[in-house]
Amino acid sequence: MEEKKFILFLHSGNYEKLYQAVMLAITAASMGSKVHIFLFFWALKKFATDKLDVIEFPAGMNDEDRRLLEAVPQGQSNMLKELLSEVGQMGNLEIYACSGAVKLMGLDEELVKSKVDDIIGLPTMLKMAEGAETQLFI
Repeated sequence: MEEKKFILFLHSGNYEKLYQAVMLAITAASMGSKVHIFLFFWALKKFATDKLDVIEFPAGMNDEDRRLLEAVPQGQSNMLKELLSEVGQMGNLEIYACSGAVKLMGLDEELVKSKVDDIIGLPTMLKMAEGAETQLFI
């Protein structure tokens, strides 16, 4: 039987989107799928700077969006990071940074390498995503 793959391309650094992505990733991994998270831009910056669990209210956010964001469970200060770490120990969750995004965001490559499984380019990401049962862009 071929291994099921669940792919998440994370671009947004908004907490509610990161929260949803982490919940999807850990659920898919817990159900036996091989999960690959590919980080770009603001999501990558949040991971690299250990601000994954920091809630920031963007300028111009309407009241309904603010209410929703305030209702998202926040748990302890490193809830999302710790959930990913725990599920990662199962061996079927891997997190990758886009090499181009690391450069464009001006992030320290060694710092990023210490936070993810590897830094890879788009061709490698697309090759890894081939045949995936689920691919989501968040």
